[in-house]
Amino acid sequence: MSLPPLQPWTRLDLHMHSDRSDGRYSVDEVLRRAVDGGLDVIALTDHDLPAQAPAGRICIGGKPIHVVHGAEISGVHEGIELHLLVYFGGEMPQAFRDFCTALAAKRAERYEQARENLGVDLPAADDAAQRGERSLTRLHLSRSLVDHGHAKNLSDAFMRFTGDRHGNVPHVELTFLEAIAVAKAHGGITSWAHPYLEHARKWTKPFAASGLDALEGLRPGLGKKTRRTIARLARNNDLFLTGGSDFHGWSPQRLGDFAVQGQQATGFARALQHRAVLAA
Repeated sequence: MSLPPLQPWTRLDLHMHSDRSDGRYSVDEVLRRAVDGGLDVIALTDHDLPAQAPAGRICIGGKPIHVVHGAEISGVHEGIELHLLVYFGGEMPQAFRDFCTALAAKRAERYEQARENLGVDLPAADDAAQRGERSLTRLHLSRSLVDHGHAKNLSDAFMRFTGDRHGNVPHVELTFLEAIAVAKAHGGITSWAHPYLEHARKWTKPFAASGLDALEGLRPGLGKKTRRTIARLARNNDLFLTGGSDFHGWSPQRLGDFAVQGQQATGFARALQHRAVLAA
């Protein structure tokens, strides 16, 4: 189940989503598209959800791919919602699975509160969401508003109803520092997902002191200056870099269009192997 040795040509994508949260495609379809896109190592990181695919080397259509168990956990810091990517060297521990399931069920509760705050007729959270088997997000709420004629499109729904400034969607209760602590307690590797530069400059040092392992500094569309600054912040705080496409399937972007190269992921690979040895 351990990660195979990375070669310079190894292609990784450590951040993607399925329809179990706010992605477009099923888990099986995401895996198929990852293989077809020429990826060698992936992590399916649905929002506040347990791992949805087997860990380790699997074959899709006769082609091998290595799956790293992961999740993207939402937490609040100084009133701002941030996202934490959590990875495991082997199977995601059951206790962390239970933690994620409880977070997903909380999302259904927030969805119901948002429906009440909006005061419009929208379908209730489904049974799977209430059990924490899928994650409801602002996208689901916005799409429901569009489908039932309360908004012209998703942009209109976000602008008038579901954006954070309106206060209709309750804030996440978990703090970002608590998320780091729980992930580390269960043997997870932690990376701050898509940090804004102003936040990274302000909070990388205290987050590193609290156990953060990495910054997600390898992402499509990131300018050279921003990439260099995030890489410098990582070095100065003894962190490594992770990266991924943050694929959801709603845009023309295809899995494999962006990939982290093997030589860029050595810090991540070392951390993953170390945690796998400790968990054995």
